[in-house]
Amino acid sequence: MKLRFVLTPAILAFIAFDQGSPLPGSFTRGGSGPRQAVAVSPRFGPQPANLSPTIIKASLDYGRLPLYFIANEGQLDRSVAYYVGGKDKSLYFSRDGITIALASREAAGLSMKTPWLAKPVSITPGEGRAAGDEIRTTSEVSGPARWTVKLDFLGANPDARPVGEDRSQAAFSYFRGKPENWHAGVPAYAKILYRDLWPGIDLAYYGNVNELKYELIVHPGSDPRQIRLAYRGVTGVKISDGGQLEVRTPAGGFRDGTPVAYQEIGGRRLPVDMAYSLLGPDAIPGHEVPGNKENDDPAVSAFSYGFKIGDYDHTQPLVLDPAVLVYCGFLGGSGEDQGHGIDVDASGCAYVIGQTTSTEASFPVAAGPDLAANGGIDAFVAKLNPMGNGLVYCGFIGGSADDYGRDVAVDGAGNAYFTGYTYSTEATFPVLVGPDLTHNLAIDTFVGKLDPSGTTLSYCGYIGGWGFDYGQAIAVDGSGNAYLAGYNSSTNFPVTVGPDLTFGGGYEAFVAKVNPSGSGLVYCGFIGGSADDEAFGIALDGSGNAYVAGFTASDESTFPVAVGPDLTYNGYLYDGFVAKVNAAGSGLTYCGYIGGSDYDRAFGVDVDASGSAFVTGQTLSNETTFPVAVGPDTSQNGGQDAFIAKVNPSGTSLDYCGFIGGSQNEYGQAIAVDIRGSAYITGYTESTAATFPVAVGPDLTHNGDYDGFVARVNPLGTRLLYCGYIGAQSFEEGLGIAVDAAGNAYLTGRTSSSEPYFPVISGPDLTSNGGQDAFVAKVLYFDERISNHAVGDIDGDGADELVADLGDSGIWKWNAGSWSQISAANAEGMILAEYDGNADDEIFIDLGASGLWLLNDTVWMQWSTADVETMAAGDVDGDGNDEPACDFGGLGLWKLDAGAWSQLSGVNADYVITAKNGATGAADIIGDFGSLGLWTWSPNSWTQLSGVDPEFMTAGDHDVYAGDDIIGDFGSLGLWLYSSLPGWFVQSGVNPEYLISADVKGIDDDDIVGDFGALGLWLWMTGSWEQLSGVNPEYMITANPDGDAKREIAADFGPVGLWLWDTGVWTLLSGLNPETLLAGDFDGDSMDELLADFGSLGLWQWDSGVWTQISPDNLE
Repeated sequence: MKLRFVLTPAILAFIAFDQGSPLPGSFTRGGSGPRQAVAVSPRFGPQPANLSPTIIKASLDYGRLPLYFIANEGQLDRSVAYYVGGKDKSLYFSRDGITIALASREAAGLSMKTPWLAKPVSITPGEGRAAGDEIRTTSEVSGPARWTVKLDFLGANPDARPVGEDRSQAAFSYFRGKPENWHAGVPAYAKILYRDLWPGIDLAYYGNVNELKYELIVHPGSDPRQIRLAYRGVTGVKISDGGQLEVRTPAGGFRDGTPVAYQEIGGRRLPVDMAYSLLGPDAIPGHEVPGNKENDDPAVSAFSYGFKIGDYDHTQPLVLDPAVLVYCGFLGGSGEDQGHGIDVDASGCAYVIGQTTSTEASFPVAAGPDLAANGGIDAFVAKLNPMGNGLVYCGFIGGSADDYGRDVAVDGAGNAYFTGYTYSTEATFPVLVGPDLTHNLAIDTFVGKLDPSGTTLSYCGYIGGWGFDYGQAIAVDGSGNAYLAGYNSSTNFPVTVGPDLTFGGGYEAFVAKVNPSGSGLVYCGFIGGSADDEAFGIALDGSGNAYVAGFTASDESTFPVAVGPDLTYNGYLYDGFVAKVNAAGSGLTYCGYIGGSDYDRAFGVDVDASGSAFVTGQTLSNETTFPVAVGPDTSQNGGQDAFIAKVNPSGTSLDYCGFIGGSQNEYGQAIAVDIRGSAYITGYTESTAATFPVAVGPDLTHNGDYDGFVARVNPLGTRLLYCGYIGAQSFEEGLGIAVDAAGNAYLTGRTSSSEPYFPVISGPDLTSNGGQDAFVAKVLYFDERISNHAVGDIDGDGADELVADLGDSGIWKWNAGSWSQISAANAEGMILAEYDGNADDEIFIDLGASGLWLLNDTVWMQWSTADVETMAAGDVDGDGNDEPACDFGGLGLWKLDAGAWSQLSGVNADYVITAKNGATGAADIIGDFGSLGLWTWSPNSWTQLSGVDPEFMTAGDHDVYAGDDIIGDFGSLGLWLYSSLPGWFVQSGVNPEYLISADVKGIDDDDIVGDFGALGLWLWMTGSWEQLSGVNPEYMITANPDGDAKREIAADFGPVGLWLWDTGVWTLLSGLNPETLLAGDFDGDSMDELLADFGSLGLWQWDSGVWTQISPDNLE
């Protein structure tokens, strides 16, 4: 099976800088290409070195957030007009200059090696940490935690004030303290401008490519020698040999890059000589500064500078571009920062919760050491737009003490529900409406609701007692009720209706339901026994039943086992548990253990439409005692392994349960399940690729220390569809995961790795800031075998029609320029088939739980009530009509012929295609049966072609022999071609990321077009490879837009846009990045038109060089 990924990790920030991307540039051709063919079988042949990079593409759109200059509307000292908050630098813009607060790298970071646990638990060596354990340093930090530098405007206009320009759509909200002290919907800007800062001279600041840039505009007749600036609070300023201005402080240094100047005259940019000039102490009358004196007290020292300008035209504007003030942006401040929970709405907006150590609230008024930075930890909730290239909002939630954000859930209207725990009392915490408006000592759980704009708290309050109460997970139903899970040590916890109203001792897991207004608890109770019991995950089904996962040290004599996958405690420190709470909250439908004889903890749970619960966690137990029962791996691998288990709807047994791990330690932290029943897991591992089950995933190489990982398990639980690392040279944890309807996974967590090692590629902040950074990532999942759309002549008029799934709008047909809805349902897949032998095409549409249907022009017919996993169609019996071959998962592979179903195999096929048989002219069915290998069904029996499981396959006529050949991507074994007579040939020792088969040269036989990742795009024709581009596309199709005897290649090169290749020449069709490409002859002129889905811009048609929008909606 072949999957394509776009991994888009990013350091989570409201400052974003894009490092840029390789351009297609010169689309070179020729070269040796991937390795040439030798006649051996992939089943028995040699295994060439895998030259390909990991199967990952970096989206330069998702996570590319702009730089935000946030206005001060009372949340800071009134002398500040705008600020850019950051981790190791925060900048404040005021009337008389810029204040730069620098946090030392040591002070900015917290040691990942010396954890202090916020709760008293017994942990033996090698056990690792729970998802709720807080990390604090025990090491001393030498020197000042924060140092303040002032950049003064000398001799400047005292009335010049910064003004924001290019207002962004992002809103920032600060919910701290009482409502009257909140600052909601604070605007942010892409640029700030000081007009006439010196006579006739403006100063502008803006963000650009991992930099905060400033620019001086000298209007005609003005004198640039007026520009004088001074750094105060620094230990030294010097001009480097390369012309850069280097600034040194006790907290670290930074530099302004080599300056340039230019004039725009007559449409041309003319360079002007420019250089920094350090000034003496008496260079500016009335502004005495020490000049370049080293070793002065840095708190009172100052160093002034200006610019030397060469000859220029004084009648034209002059732009001075002093290049770069390097900036390391981050969502928060100089301490521990992590993303912990994530959710995604139907439009693709991601919601992230976590916590950040914030310092921007304490504006440093003087140059030198800042000993008063508050350093308090605030929770944050951030919403990214669907493209990931901007924030919709970011809200900070906290009081004067530490506040930890743990989980977030979003409802259908876009309201975000959040939970965590706090040390802050009601005197400073933003209580409004809530279950409890009074802090109850020690630590309380908090719960809140944020409106879709992120500017209004609908409610926020406590749930707690006198002890330690940790809110860890949240879910929301369609009525706006919020469901929470966590654990506590409070004997006076506010139990009401609940599965258990009696505190059992130690820590007790709890589950609570908050009414839609947030004003009270519908139910609240315990799940636990006499020892420690902790809940970390909650999920909700459509009937309001809550599913809770966690771990317990209580045995069955006190733990409320009542129907369950295991009713007996298995010994040692902890067992995982899973429980189902009835809709009333009054009792447990089931509750049981998941564990073995060693140490087992569950952290995440999700539930599918049938009521099956999916659980992940970690275990030290081996397969002799851990309840493995079918699974991606049924053998424990050493150290701790992550595990995944599926509990049947009745809770009585496990449908599957298995390990995910290598020889070292693994921790499964969060889980999500998609509409097909595939489970997605994130966590972290210290196992290398030699033992960790990397398979297709975003990164197949362990990067050092602990790496985050993401894995997808197939619906049967029998194997990993993908599994790979997210990490770099230091420590990464995946802590939260969500999945959208298309199967794209959204992750958040924390990293202590620095660039260029952490795979930021693109993102909100491309620079690691020391210590821990939060990250957010999106793994885009493309399964080229499945399409939700079909193009064909379904009405027999000689022109093609488009049948498209428009998501919530249903299935629509576009015919001759007009749209008509043909179903309100949502399609999971479509294929064309000439089923009834007439002149038009029919479409088989998989409607998921509603089964398989046939659309014959406008007539619907249901052919199965079962859900199809994969399907293909071809004329299998040679009678002139196509027969669909459909895989129904556990029901096996079936063929529909003349209205009757016949089973071809009782084994589930991962993927099927059809290919023309050279001997009979009929179509063979080619089935990928996973670990059983590749098989062909022709005419009435199965023949094994290879014992190796291909990642992807397609078919085409590539040689002189009659019939189609099979092209299989066998991963590390490379790309192979199977011909019916000679057998297998290796086409390339390199693993392609994607390939298509079509005649693009017009020489009868089909050609292979292969995307080889970092090696670029290549064409195989008549025995040799030719490079078409040094850059690999994100997606490609073939089309015939000029109506000649060959096909052209339409390739999406991401941020570089959409290009068309025709016999050696590339033509740019659009600078935009389409999400989907289709082609067909929609006007009947024997030439194809292209359809491109441009996301929020809608669906467009390209016809003979002209773009026309055909729908404002985009395809599902």
